Amino acid sequence: MNVYFFKLCWKNIWRNRRRTFITVNAIGLGVMSLVFLRNYYDSFHDQLIQNVIKYHSGHLAISARKFEENNATHLFISDVGGIRRWLRDQVGVVAVSERVVFSGLASSARGSTTVGVMGVKPEEESQVTQFAKKIVSGTFFSEMKPRSIVLGSKVAATLGVELGSKIVLLTQGVDGSVGNELFFVTGVFDTNSDADRSLAFIQLEEGRDLISLPKDSVHQVAVVLKNDDLVGEIRRDFDDFFKQHSKIQMLSWKELQRPVVAMIELDRAVNRLLMFLILGVAALGIANSILMSIMERTREFGVMLAIGTARRDVVKMVVVETLLLTVVGVLVGNLLGILVTVFFNQVGFDLRWLTSKDFVVQGAIVQTVSYPVVRVMNSLVVSGVIMGLALVVSFFPARHAGSLTPMKALRSY
Repeated sequence: MNVYFFKLCWKNIWRNRRRTFITVNAIGLGVMSLVFLRNYYDSFHDQLIQNVIKYHSGHLAISARKFEENNATHLFISDVGGIRRWLRDQVGVVAVSERVVFSGLASSARGSTTVGVMGVKPEEESQVTQFAKKIVSGTFFSEMKPRSIVLGSKVAATLGVELGSKIVLLTQGVDGSVGNELFFVTGVFDTNSDADRSLAFIQLEEGRDLISLPKDSVHQVAVVLKNDDLVGEIRRDFDDFFKQHSKIQMLSWKELQRPVVAMIELDRAVNRLLMFLILGVAALGIANSILMSIMERTREFGVMLAIGTARRDVVKMVVVETLLLTVVGVLVGNLLGILVTVFFNQVGFDLRWLTSKDFVVQGAIVQTVSYPVVRVMNSLVVSGVIMGLALVVSFFPARHAGSLTPMKALRSY
């Protein structure tokens, strides 16, 4: 094949401009849909994962074995100092938050409710989770006043409290004793998630005192990394370094949030099914265009064969014409797909017509407005699949054109 051959094939596909235009549009719309959908789904999943990381345990959580299964207060890390020093030496670790975690009864003059309580160091927790940025009233321990408590918005509403109100926390200590303390509301957060109706924050040392936890002991250490790709490496290093400590464990966010992972996998399966359907439509469009072209050009192929054109050259011509036609459609589709992605990246892809507000899966916020991001790999994958599909689809019509008998082909008109 030479340049002249490609020029001839290029001219051939534009001989019937109407059919070429329809085919290019069909391929282009299919590619545009696939590129945008893949960009959207990837961004949607990344956003969901970031919400899990930012409002829960970070990328990794260190705790006593079986603590994550039942949150039993007697399962704690007795000396967190060694873990703290080890984490400080890890290059990929961005932030760490030590936590005391327990449940209790919160009571005010107007009501009572059960809450999950986290005792934290405010400056550490602010680097690991986003609760400090979701404060709608008061502050997130900015003044470090003794016996301060920060509540979820729905907890505050249930208790009928506001800034400065008094709350009594009643809980059971790790030694079986009953712990109770008076706190003052200094902040209220609203994340539009389950945390709003069930979570309260107090300061770490006050949490230890309330449940009689030994000094320098915690229930959980939340760890945030530079990126999710480092999870496996950090876990392996942790297991190697602390292999003699059989009572502590490090779990990834995927192990802590299995329902979220299952939802993402299901979503990806649906995405693949949708992709196959769109590919099927594109394949039918390409096949229809090739078959129509061959039927219209049967006499032309007969003349070519009669004057000595090799059958393999006829096959090559049909295949190359199909690929050139597909290349045009792929380029148009990628351009449209990128433009649509950029547009929705600016204004947001809004699903509030399906559900009026954000919803929650296992405590993870699923936002109804997503901002897809252009990903070159998605365009390359879609383009490669479409080109491969076009090559396969073109083979059988091309083979038919190459196997024509000159005499029968010349009598076709």
